[in-house]
Amino acid sequence: MEDVWAAADAVLNQGERPTIERVRQQLGRGSPNTVGPMLDGWYGSLAKRLLTPGEALDSAQDPGEQLPGPVLRAAKTLWGRAVQHAQEAATAEMAQAQVELDKRAEDLKQAQQDLDQERQRLQDRSEALAVAMQAKDAQITEAAGQVRELHAQLQACQSQLDEARAQNIQRQQAAEAQRLRHESAEAEHRTERLRLEERAQANERRLNTEVDRVRQESKKLASQLETDNRKSALALAEAAERMSTLEARLATLQGEKAQLAKELQLARDESTIWKAKLDERSNDMFAVLNELRDRLPPSNSETAATAGPGRNRRKR
Repeated sequence: MEDVWAAADAVLNQGERPTIERVRQQLGRGSPNTVGPMLDGWYGSLAKRLLTPGEALDSAQDPGEQLPGPVLRAAKTLWGRAVQHAQEAATAEMAQAQVELDKRAEDLKQAQQDLDQERQRLQDRSEALAVAMQAKDAQITEAAGQVRELHAQLQACQSQLDEARAQNIQRQQAAEAQRLRHESAEAEHRTERLRLEERAQANERRLNTEVDRVRQESKKLASQLETDNRKSALALAEAAERMSTLEARLATLQGEKAQLAKELQLARDESTIWKAKLDERSNDMFAVLNELRDRLPPSNSETAATAGPGRNRRKR
């Protein structure tokens, strides 16, 4: 501290205002963080040492070390200008710091609003995607139910087709038995015709009529069987086509569900990134606020408290 005060006195004797850089140049060493508080103490003790031209600079100073009156007056004038300049610089710096602080606060507020809007947009998008996922799940469930229903209908059509085929076989067997019975009866009637021609003719006409009836019934049964086969085949083809369509639709819905799941995950990742950015920017803004607060000059009370211990300091 003695070296710093001596360097400050030397700078003042050169007609310049002692500053941290000038004092460091005069000393040839020292860091700004160390020289600054000591120079503040020197400024605090300078007013007491420059009370009047006739007074001594220090209570224990020798008479031969007193400065001349013009030097003391010049030092007082320089001191007053230095104090005024320091006050004006501090006021300007405080105003600039306040403007910068207000600007930073406004930027932070705007950034907060932007992030809130972005968070709301992402939340709305997530809710919309969730609703879409629920709708797709409902569609998939409905499609799965329709597929199961079509499977049941297909099985029912297959059962009807099998039943129709069984009935066709039974009708063919009945027609074949009827034909065999007819052939047997015709043989008997030919034998009877040798013995009883009239009865044979009557039986022949009856048998012919019966044969015609049996043939008509056989044709009718064959036509009905063919019609049933065509209907069953058409129903089976339609059911298979509907099943294929629903299976394709089910595959499409599952693909859309997977895409919606990806978009939902991307939206959640984007929300996490924006939240991290908000936290990082908030930390940066708090760091800037702390830096600006540290850059503000100390108040008069703090300067007086710092300068207090140096009032009784003797000059060496």
